[in-house]
Amino acid sequence: MVKDKRVKILEAAITLFTRQGFHQTKLDEVAKQAEIAKGTLYLYFKGKEDLFVQCLIDGFEKSMDSTREAIASSESTSVRLSKLLDLQAELFRHNGPLIQQFIQSGVKISSNAGASKRFFAMLKEKVEVVAEFFSECVKNGEFSERFTPLQMALILHQIFDLNLKFQMFNEPPISPETYREMLLDMFQFKKPAKPLRRKS
Repeated sequence: MVKDKRVKILEAAITLFTRQGFHQTKLDEVAKQAEIAKGTLYLYFKGKEDLFVQCLIDGFEKSMDSTREAIASSESTSVRLSKLLDLQAELFRHNGPLIQQFIQSGVKISSNAGASKRFFAMLKEKVEVVAEFFSECVKNGEFSERFTPLQMALILHQIFDLNLKFQMFNEPPISPETYREMLLDMFQFKKPAKPLRRKS
């Protein structure tokens, strides 16, 4: 099956933006990587800023559908949390470096106000959807009220940013499985330790 030209452009752009950064990537290079004429690129995107933000939006749209599906399943809280972490890990691999560039470059990259507002709206929506999952877990007694559901959702959303910091210091990344155990330890009720019986 021949890939849609828009898809090819997005895939090429994500590769180049991730490897070279926003400012060092030229649209000529994106067109060459996507095997299209540069003029064709402008049929789908207004310019480099628009293309960059659309790369972010594309990753979030794919992740959002899968997130809703994972939360709506009838599986256990632990399994659903694992799925949410796997999805967040995949989003991190897809969008992590781009999100960092987006935040660091701010307005310089966000010249397309409509696209950037849409990105932040999607980000807010996703966090709120995950917060509903944690709210359910608190109500049914599986998680404590140590954190609010929204705080839990934000912790889950941001946790893979730690792996970026680990990379900076040449430390190995933490796996989704380890993060799951960390979050369960943070969020679940702690059972009081049984007192030791004295030997008579």
